[in-house]
Amino acid sequence: MGILNTEINYDSIITDLSKCCLGEENCKTCNKDECIVGYGQKCIVDCFKKSITYVENGSENIPVTDLKVYNVENFEKGIAHILRQCRSCQYQHFDNCIINIIRNCYEVGLFGEVLKYEGSNFRYLNQIHIHYPEKAQEIIEEFHNTKED
Repeated sequence: MGILNTEINYDSIITDLSKCCLGEENCKTCNKDECIVGYGQKCIVDCFKKSITYVENGSENIPVTDLKVYNVENFEKGIAHILRQCRSCQYQHFDNCIINIIRNCYEVGLFGEVLKYEGSNFRYLNQIHIHYPEKAQEIIEEFHNTKED
C-alpha cells in the first residue's frame, strides 16, 4: 500500500526543498518549470491542495536537464528525510508517487540522474553505496539520525 495523504509531512518536504535552492541571484531568473527544486515544490503543493499522493506523469516531467548549482549537502539531507517518509512499498511502488517524485528531484541534483527505486529503502541505500560511495555515508548517517532538522 502506498503512502496516505495524512502520513506526508508536507512542511518538512517544502522546507527541505527550499534549503537546496541558492536563490534567484545565482540563476539570474527563476523558471520553476526548468528547475528540479521548483518542480518538486510545485508537485508537493499541488498534492497538498488536492489531498492526493501522486503526480500524474510526474516522473516523466522532471526537468532532468537542469544543470543549475544547488546546495549539495541539502540534497543529501533531503534524500535521507524523504526516505524516512517512504513506506518501502516493495512491489506496490509506483513512479508517480509524490515521495518518489521528490526523491527523483534530489537525485538529479545530487547524482545527475534518476536512480532506480525498487520499493525498498534498504536496496536503494545499498545501490547508492555501490555507485556513489562518497555521498552514501552522509545520506545513510542522516537517514539513521532520528532528529528532524
